[in-house]
Amino acid sequence: MSSAKGFQTVLFRVLPIPDLLQKNPPLGEALDAVHVALVWMLLGLIGLHVLAALKHYFIDRDEVLARMTPGLAPPAPKEMS
Repeated sequence: MSSAKGFQTVLFRVLPIPDLLQKNPPLGEALDAVHVALVWMLLGLIGLHVLAALKHYFIDRDEVLARMTPGLAPPAPKEMS
């Protein structure tokens, strides 16, 4: 995306990386849109993962979250009614 937009990519502000593509602003904008969509998809997956872990802890009351989190006590068992 940076190469297509005409920006030099520099690793750790020291090592310039060769351009992978020639400057092509329309392609750069398309790649930018893909990048933004992938970021939102990743954030959505992270959010779903967190919600699933909380569901296991508060609704299912199993030890899934407690096994992944040091120092977190397992949830109290469900009361039978």
